[in-house]
Amino acid sequence: YVPRPPNAFMLFRADFVRQKHVPGSIETNHGSLSKIIGNCWRSLPLPEKAIWETKAKHAKAEHKIKYPDYKFRPVHTK
Repeated sequence: YVPRPPNAFMLFRADFVRQKHVPGSIETNHGSLSKIIGNCWRSLPLPEKAIWETKAKHAKAEHKIKYPDYKFRPVHTK
């Protein structure tokens, strides 16, 4: 299994959780935690979002080097 390269929001969310902006004792539900982080992401100024977009491009380039033959092929099960 090869994971997808992270996008800008995924990197932002991981960093947000790592820095414990919302304490685990307050918010343990990942769904509502994602809503909180999503609101923070939407209110982020464009220059700060650009930093995360750049990090995502670097992550994608590293992913391409590590997995050169990778192609996203979603599996739809019904």
